[in-house]
Amino acid sequence: MGVKKGIILSIFLVLTACSDGKTTEFQDQTSSEQTGLSNETQTLKSEKGENDREATVPAKDDFDFQDEDKNVLSKMEASISYTQEEERLNFIFQVTNNAKHPFTFHFDTMQQYAYTIRKADGEVVKQLKNESDKKLPSTAFLKPGGAAIYDFSVKKLPLGSYTINLVFLSKELGLKKSFDFSVE
Repeated sequence: MGVKKGIILSIFLVLTACSDGKTTEFQDQTSSEQTGLSNETQTLKSEKGENDREATVPAKDDFDFQDEDKNVLSKMEASISYTQEEERLNFIFQVTNNAKHPFTFHFDTMQQYAYTIRKADGEVVKQLKNESDKKLPSTAFLKPGGAAIYDFSVKKLPLGSYTINLVFLSKELGLKKSFDFSVE
C-alpha cells in the first residue's frame, strides 16, 4: 500500500514539476471553433482576484421548453386502481409523467409512498406510515410518458365502504390521491 502511495505521489510531483505555471504559444492561441463555443455558452466568474475560475452554463436556448412545458411537475398525474380476490385486495398506485421532459424524484428513504385506508365513518383500518427501516435516500426516474408503479396487497377487509388515501413521498412533489371502494 505504501508503494502505491509513493508511486502516485512521484507521478503527481513529476506532473506538477513539468508545469511551471506559464502558458505555451499553443495554449495562448484560440481557434475559430473555441471562439464560436464561447459565444454559445455563458461564463460565470468567481471573485477571487488573480485566481479566477470559470464555469460554463448552457445558454437558455439549449433548453427547448415551450411555455406550457416549463413546469414538468404540473404534468405529473397519480392514479389508483384495485382488484378484489378471495382473501386479498390488490392496489396499484401509479405516478405518470405526462410532460415532454424526463424528471427524477428524490426521496429521503427507500419508501416512496404511504397509504391510509379508512371506513366510511373515518376510522383508520390499515395504514402504511411514512416510516422506513431503510434510511437510505432513493430516486425514481420518469421519462416522458413513463410511470412509477407501486403495487401492494392488503388482507381482505370486512364488508363495507372504504377510502384509501395515497401519498407520493418525493421531496419535489407531494402528490395525494384518494379512491373510494367497496368490499362485497
